[in-house]
Amino acid sequence: MSRTVSDEYPEVTLLLRHWSNGGSALPAVKKLVACGYADDAAAVARLALRAPDCADLEALEAAIAQAANISDGWVRAIEEFANHPSEERWNELMRFVPVEEHYQRLRYTLALLLSLHCDGNILFQCATKLGMTSDAFDLARSGTVDPEVIEARGDGSPARPAWLGLAALAAFTRNDRWSTLRYLREASQYGESSVLSWASISEIRSEADEELNEELDRVGVPRV
Repeated sequence: MSRTVSDEYPEVTLLLRHWSNGGSALPAVKKLVACGYADDAAAVARLALRAPDCADLEALEAAIAQAANISDGWVRAIEEFANHPSEERWNELMRFVPVEEHYQRLRYTLALLLSLHCDGNILFQCATKLGMTSDAFDLARSGTVDPEVIEARGDGSPARPAWLGLAALAAFTRNDRWSTLRYLREASQYGESSVLSWASISEIRSEADEELNEELDRVGVPRV
């Protein structure tokens, strides 16, 4: 059986418990970094940053940058990209990122570009060139990506229901109820493949009012 970070370093469990009980996540993040678990440290830091009253914000953001091996030159390049975004410039940026750093670098870069108000449609197209990632959900919920752009990403894809679910999330974020219904109705008509849209359906249903949930029932969208 493979050992986990908590097995190797029991103190990590105590620090995470401290965070879950209302304390700062920073000690756990620092310990994970020191133990060589940079990806885990970044994941904890991102969760902590979602809290509206997040403590140690700057230090947690610095920990994420450290995990992504971000340099001042990279930040300047991203700021330039935000002013003139294109898929060609994106390819140039990401071409020489080491494989072992790609995930964290991608996540950090997308978050920075969103904060710089980069064109959401181009950002989505760049971020999903190799397929769907968790960042695609964040982009869909940012309100900066047109649902039609997400729908088009699924043209000809065997995972089309997943892309339709994301398009519905983007529409729902913009309070476009009709488009939300349309996308989820289509996503639910793909037989067994419809399960690919369930994450989006679940998120929308949990936030939707009673009226919208009833409308989803009427067009055949499952309660999942």
